[in-house]
Amino acid sequence: MLILLIITVTTGRLITNLNKGWKFRRSDNNTWYPANVPSTIHMDLFDNKLIDDPYFEDNLMSMYELELEDWEYKLEFTNNEFDYDINELVFEGIDTHADVYLNDIQILKANNQHRTWRVMIQNLQVQNTLRIYFHSAARHDLMKQLQDSPLNLPYNYTYSRKAAYHYGWDWGPRIVTCGIWKDVYLDQYDYGRIVSMHARALKIYEKSVVIEINIETYLINVGTYTIEVQFKGLDEITINNQYPLNIVNTKFLYNVSDIELWWPIGQGQQKLYQLQAYLIKNESYVDYLKITTGFRVAQWIQEKDGDKTQTFKFRINGRDVYLKGANYIPPEMSLPRALKNPSIYERIFQDSIAAGYNGLRFWGGGQFEYDIFYELADKYGIIIWHDLMFACAMYPGTDDFIANVQAELKDNVKRLRIHPSIVLWNGNNEVEIGWKEWGWKKNRVEQEVSMLQQWYNILFLQAIPNVLNEIHPEIYYWPTSPSTSVNNVEELGFGDIHYWGVWASKHQIENYTKFIGRFNSEYGMQAMIDVNNFKKVVPKQYDLNFDSPVFQIHERHIRGIPLIKEYLKNYTNYNSNVHSFLQLTYFSQIIQHLSLQTAITSLRSAKPYNMGTFYWQINDVWPVISWASVDYYGCWKGGHYAAKKYHSDPALTTIQNEDQIQVYLVNDNIVNYTGNVTIELKQYNGFIVKSWEYKFQEISQNASKRLLNYYIQNYNQTYRSLYLQMNFYCNQKNCDYRGVYNFGRPKEWQLQKPDISYTLQGNTITFISKSLAKYVYVFSNSDCINLSDNFFDLSPDVPYMITMKEPKKFSFFSYYDLLITAVNSDLLLLNEGITALILSEND
Repeated sequence: MLILLIITVTTGRLITNLNKGWKFRRSDNNTWYPANVPSTIHMDLFDNKLIDDPYFEDNLMSMYELELEDWEYKLEFTNNEFDYDINELVFEGIDTHADVYLNDIQILKANNQHRTWRVMIQNLQVQNTLRIYFHSAARHDLMKQLQDSPLNLPYNYTYSRKAAYHYGWDWGPRIVTCGIWKDVYLDQYDYGRIVSMHARALKIYEKSVVIEINIETYLINVGTYTIEVQFKGLDEITINNQYPLNIVNTKFLYNVSDIELWWPIGQGQQKLYQLQAYLIKNESYVDYLKITTGFRVAQWIQEKDGDKTQTFKFRINGRDVYLKGANYIPPEMSLPRALKNPSIYERIFQDSIAAGYNGLRFWGGGQFEYDIFYELADKYGIIIWHDLMFACAMYPGTDDFIANVQAELKDNVKRLRIHPSIVLWNGNNEVEIGWKEWGWKKNRVEQEVSMLQQWYNILFLQAIPNVLNEIHPEIYYWPTSPSTSVNNVEELGFGDIHYWGVWASKHQIENYTKFIGRFNSEYGMQAMIDVNNFKKVVPKQYDLNFDSPVFQIHERHIRGIPLIKEYLKNYTNYNSNVHSFLQLTYFSQIIQHLSLQTAITSLRSAKPYNMGTFYWQINDVWPVISWASVDYYGCWKGGHYAAKKYHSDPALTTIQNEDQIQVYLVNDNIVNYTGNVTIELKQYNGFIVKSWEYKFQEISQNASKRLLNYYIQNYNQTYRSLYLQMNFYCNQKNCDYRGVYNFGRPKEWQLQKPDISYTLQGNTITFISKSLAKYVYVFSNSDCINLSDNFFDLSPDVPYMITMKEPKKFSFFSYYDLLITAVNSDLLLLNEGITALILSEND
């Protein structure tokens, strides 16, 4: 391999960061306050103690009036450089409708949060004043809606190219903010600059890879320029050419024999390369650009495999990969808060890896992320299905709107196309399905329906793919998600589906075994968040109940509380007259755990028919009751522990259809596992009804193998007392699997008293139970404890170890301890009293 040192050179280009020194005020107020750019107006108001924490108690209610105000930001800065050919002010992110003035001369009218604004300026002085006047997005949207009346779009937030979730979602508050959310800087240079660089693998051969390098430059003078490209693994490439004026694209094509490919986690290494490009004029360095990238060929395979079916699967470097993970939403209402606390991003990826993910779906109602998100995805091998920023509404299709969107795409896709983790651009989230099935056509005349359909087609079927084909042609474009309706279970044989029958339509959790699409890209179940974390924003004891208005503010789904109650009633023994708030939280997280167990195991077992599962969702944007499997503060809910267990490789999965049970051995990574499998059909009292043994089993990479197909005799009379114990004894290291499948619902289980004991050594707790213990929950009375496992089962007389990151005082209980029954109209705990809930403490 040829090794070439990457060196940093001094160029004639000068970039001066202008983030510090800003002040802000309300437009009708003469008092200026310090701002901390990048920021939002709500961040700066909070930092100056002008508003209370929007997340605390019911403070959200006082935020709404702020969205109707205009705001102004001001910066005074000094410049001593006047010899450059070009002086440009660059705004990487302005949210959203803003007039920008330099020395009282307007230089920009911004109208898109997602764009980078680059303004050539002629009035630069030694002492300069930069002002940005922000207009209320909420008032802008309302005025546009009135102008377009009677052609009203379903939701007026689509009139602004701004993060849709700012307007409120069923997991997030309405905080319609504004501000300078990315860097501002002064860019000064001669001759020209390098705009972007992209390197991609075109073709992979057995011993070589064909690589194309594309360098885009902006040149202000005709002349002879030299471009040098350097990166580890190739000789230095030098190209001398006569270039015309303005933007130039230069392509290099090479067949390289010693390049290592980039793979997703579980499939290989995440090899990344540094590339540097130099623009040279008259033997002087004019500019240089450095990128870090990886080489892979990503494909989405759609091949007819039946009369009404077609595959929808991801292939990388010639290998089909089963994708498993969750949907990702913005981690903060004001995203700069996450930028200033980058451990948030690291935590999200660590939580993803720990739960066995190899992918995330980047949801389209937010904003394109900061570079750190994509850098971590590349580093850790997490595949990114990336929505474009359109969600759950119809959008304008006027010429000015289309041009604005196309400029937005060019800014962001050119920045992000260097990341090998991004493997799909999805046009929108639930726009097409909403248009077809959610009543948006109701009470519209035929002319309106026709125009809105035409706008949809222009935007998502013409304008967007045209830009992507030009600047990122190697990545597949999927116009909308979901592509397939779930109204008919017989028509799920192509594309991707969002299945919300469980939860929104109150379908039973068992329906997850029936709604198997080719790729299930959304489904989920809400759960309460850790009690200690919930008390950080709802601290008063009398607010810790469903009827409290403060509690209800932290549940954003309009039917969220009734739906949680419905599933609690149908599946658990929860009773509000007996059980505490901690126990309510526990019951709700059991429902989430059971939901994800049922869905994930059903989907993985159906491989290769189904080739992907992204549940909704991994993270939260604020402290809220939601579908997230990890709460806003980073505490794992029951669902995340379920994801970790049922994403694992290898795993034993159980599919039930009334009295028929099937057991599968599944594996999604590149290791071929071998070992022995034992399956026991047992009663809760320990009696073995039937057992099976499968010796010398091998499960190859990316495979699903059915082991057992069995019909249980007298099922309706016996299922409440039965469970299935499954074990895979792996010949390789750290790959044993132990699982329990229970028949029926938790409230029906005829559990025996488990009599759990434990020992503690360092950070390791070893539990043992005399009978099957379900959903053993280890917790702290002071803060959240993230453990190696929680909500786990204990098989009779089998020790089970879990670890804590650091020793903490803890308590635990199992599902048996919360069972209740009615005796003479009195509700009693079946254990020896409520004190059994605090079974142990470690000092």
